[in-house]
Amino acid sequence: MSVFSHVLEEVESLSRKHPPVSYLHTSCLCDAVIALLKVPLSFQRYFFQKLQSTSIKLALSPSPRSATEPIPVQSSQQLTLKVEGVVQHGSTPGLFRKIQSVCLNVSSTLQSKSGQDYKIPLDAKTNEIERRVEPHNDYFSTQFLLNCSVVGTHTVTVETSVVDGSGIEWKTGPKSTLSVKSLEDPYSQQTLPQPAPQRSVYARFQ
Repeated sequence: MSVFSHVLEEVESLSRKHPPVSYLHTSCLCDAVIALLKVPLSFQRYFFQKLQSTSIKLALSPSPRSATEPIPVQSSQQLTLKVEGVVQHGSTPGLFRKIQSVCLNVSSTLQSKSGQDYKIPLDAKTNEIERRVEPHNDYFSTQFLLNCSVVGTHTVTVETSVVDGSGIEWKTGPKSTLSVKSLEDPYSQQTLPQPAPQRSVYARFQ
């Protein structure tokens, strides 16, 4: 407070001695700004210290054998994606807010298709499902059914966030992705019987 009082006294004395604006006024303002900038800002200790932290560890199944290998699925079947997770707290869980539910957003997008080049409906290219799961003892589990009827490569993305007791959603993550390859089901293609060739009427009399 001593610095602010000193700056105020200098400005008031200058305005009384020199009523018109002169270079002395601008010099006084520069000195006042420099004096104020030299005062350190007193942040609280909790401004730098994190008292509560929440993170989620996810596990997706089925999981690929390697990071570059996609998960195979038949185009005539739906992919059953199981999502399991554990809520991890810091040293003081529930200090300011408590987790009410975990929000899972699962989406799949067609990246590349194989086979004939025909127009594909938009609902067959993408899937988007959102579900809220209430954890029990910091553990949650749920399943999703994804449509992969279009033959090709699909990318499945799982985004996670938490919802506190006030209904506020917090983007805590994580965000996991996996690749799915939809294969053509050979048993779904039924060969229709070919019609027997019709004999000509004139062939009977030849």
